[in-house]
Amino acid sequence: MRNLLPALLIGLILACGMLTSCKKHINGPPDDTSHKCDTCCDTCKKDTTKPPCDTCNINKDSAAHAFVWTEFIDKIPGEANLTGVWVFGPNDIMICGNSLWHFDGTNFTLIDESLTRHPTISANGALNGNIIFAFGKTDFWLVRGIAYHSTDANHIDDMRPPGFLNACWGTKSSDMFFVGNAGYIYHYDGTSFTQMNSGTTKDIGQIWGTSSTNVWASGWNPSTAASVLLHYNGSTWSEIDLSKLGDIGVGKSALIGVWACDSSNKHITVTCGSFIYRTTDNNLWRSDTLKNSLGGGSYSALDQIRGNSSTDFMVQGSGGYLSHWNGKTWFFYNQFYDYSAPDYDINALSFNGNTAAMVGFKNGQAYLLVGHRK
Repeated sequence: MRNLLPALLIGLILACGMLTSCKKHINGPPDDTSHKCDTCCDTCKKDTTKPPCDTCNINKDSAAHAFVWTEFIDKIPGEANLTGVWVFGPNDIMICGNSLWHFDGTNFTLIDESLTRHPTISANGALNGNIIFAFGKTDFWLVRGIAYHSTDANHIDDMRPPGFLNACWGTKSSDMFFVGNAGYIYHYDGTSFTQMNSGTTKDIGQIWGTSSTNVWASGWNPSTAASVLLHYNGSTWSEIDLSKLGDIGVGKSALIGVWACDSSNKHITVTCGSFIYRTTDNNLWRSDTLKNSLGGGSYSALDQIRGNSSTDFMVQGSGGYLSHWNGKTWFFYNQFYDYSAPDYDINALSFNGNTAAMVGFKNGQAYLLVGHRK
């Protein structure tokens, strides 16, 4: 999110090597630079209206990229900015703005006020800024500074361990991990919070895992853009040597988002900032060059990664940036990208099954983008 990155997206801004040119396709080389451009473009028509190389023979699964998208602008009463979203199903989406909303594909319905009539919340009805992490529609967490936990359809608790919390992840609501500013990490066992030794004082912004013994967290220092990537093995947190990922350092590429999954005997971890980095099966990290360059060595920030499997996930960034990985290629949905727009940005992404959703603001109005895969 642009508002999380002081203009030092200068910090996020990495001087990158020149991309290989592809004379046969003016849209540039395929995003997955492991493929030779000529190999791809030799099989493509020279029709510049077609997507770059994703439609070529090297991509046996281009249908995985085929989403039908619908934008909803200023459709939710009293909302100007949305900060949290969670997709439960094709027409079953929870959204956080000043209040909590349910979207059924057509209508936006305020979630039972009794659920959000907590004294802290109801003072001004402001939940804005909270992210959503959910196990179900009555068992979910909201996090921004403090944590709110819905335990049933009529009750919500607030929890206030020391420090400012940014995000959470867990296997169940009695096995939760929370991260925050100044290196705070907590584990919640359903009763109490226990502070964990993170080994860093950098702000930790995101966390994701696949089990209680495989948890990842990412963050950075907002003043220097010095990054940190942490891994928890079930007993201790350890810092990952960023040189293994690529050319990450102060004034280069900060790390913002992180995501992990186990699927089809594949283990994948993905982290992003200016670029996206991924590793599978505990092998070497690789960096993918996406279409988020602003020119002059600057890049719009890549903020969040969400998905279903190692061959089906998305990355969302500033200015409506959105790309999908299908295990072979990246596909960029450029129709929603406008980094130069002064009043447009995306705050959160959710992707479940064949449905994806992003929320934020556009032209001073609440913005929701929903995609359904064909």
